[in-house]
Amino acid sequence: MSPSGWSMRTGITVGQGPLLTQDATGETSDVAGYDALCRVARALLGVHAASVVLARNAGHWIDADPRAVPRDWIFPKTIEEFGGLGEDLKAITDFSSDTADTESAWTRRMPGLRFFASIPLGSSAEGRLCLFDTRPRTIEDTGDDHLRDLGRIAHEILRLHRELQAAKQQEADFRLLAESSTDTIVRGDLEGVRLYVSPSVNTLLGYEPEELIGRQAADIVHPDDAPRFREMMQRIREGNFDVGESEIRQRHKNGSWVWMEASIRLTYDRTTGEPNGYVASVRGMDRRKKLEARLTRQATHDVLTGLANRALLEEHLNEAVARNRSTGQRFALFYLDVDHFKRVNDTLGHQAGDAVLREVAIRLRGGMRPQDIVARVGGDEFAALLEVSTNPREVDRVAERLIRALGVPVEYGGHSISLGISIGIARVPECGLAPAALQAAADGALYEAKQAGRGCYRYAACRPNENGSAQG
Repeated sequence: MSPSGWSMRTGITVGQGPLLTQDATGETSDVAGYDALCRVARALLGVHAASVVLARNAGHWIDADPRAVPRDWIFPKTIEEFGGLGEDLKAITDFSSDTADTESAWTRRMPGLRFFASIPLGSSAEGRLCLFDTRPRTIEDTGDDHLRDLGRIAHEILRLHRELQAAKQQEADFRLLAESSTDTIVRGDLEGVRLYVSPSVNTLLGYEPEELIGRQAADIVHPDDAPRFREMMQRIREGNFDVGESEIRQRHKNGSWVWMEASIRLTYDRTTGEPNGYVASVRGMDRRKKLEARLTRQATHDVLTGLANRALLEEHLNEAVARNRSTGQRFALFYLDVDHFKRVNDTLGHQAGDAVLREVAIRLRGGMRPQDIVARVGGDEFAALLEVSTNPREVDRVAERLIRALGVPVEYGGHSISLGISIGIARVPECGLAPAALQAAADGALYEAKQAGRGCYRYAACRPNENGSAQG
């Protein structure tokens, strides 16, 4: 209620008091400023009543002077009630001398109405600003230019309202998508500070979104991944990142580490075009990492014994050769063969043979140092790679320890199975640096150990030639 009059919305009959309008959704709302616009129009143009009517029953606002407007007037509340007002300014100077308009249904509900003017809000398809008076007037007296300006303002209010509603709907849609997604959506600024985190982060990392908002992602990144993460964030700050992907570990609330992959996009200010932050879609990848690790292990390890396989041994052998070339680090390659293993398969069966091989692997692993590599390269054939110092007895002690370990019988199914092991050893640099030559030298030394009666070890007698291969 204004001090100089009364106002209402939705086309309610004069005298029923002010009510909120209902928009197209059926929810109460005030298209910001229309009630004020009606008051300004009435005061500025000197009329008894002013009204805004939106098309498609989207709303109706009225401000009227209760001292001049009859209380039984029923204002039109839809564009259709006016019976078509055209696309431009419409004015009736005096209804008492215009019989055609007097016959309109809406005028009969407003006895004593003499003057009426209306201007479209952009177009009649959107709505109109209307003026009513109990006195005859000319549009010039009322203010043609002022009315047109107010019509433009009313149209601008409607446009801004629609944009606001569209923005609210977009925000609601975004939140619905973000909060329904199993991926975690993160919005951050150029310093890496999180501005928004979707609720699914609770499933991913155990935190509530509020615990992470306002903090930098770097706070919980695994130390091993931190350098790569810092480099990526630096590129984001500099604005030269655009779109990318990242695989890092972050700390779960319970203290564990979670592998995750993030698809990250740099964002830009719509006004300046300058980078203003990033948005990331993050998902856990622990299951994938575990699968990758399992597949990698299957490709590089023996299924029966769990030891490295031939491919992994050769990879380590190449690395040992490279270290020797760069640092002079000495190493030795062992080839080992289980003595009398065929007899186990022939007398007790392959299940017994598999059990024996698993036990052999355990004893070989136990007889080596933690940094040494032990591999199964064939049926009952094994190999080992160990770095050595200049102590001439170091390799001997390892070989003797393995022979003692394999000299203890293996118990299986009530049987005490006696075994043994023969070992051939190729040393670097004595046997050169060509991996194939080293393997051949170790294999030849293994043959000599078997010929010498098994259960012993022999060194390959070789010296390197100029190209790094060995010669006897």
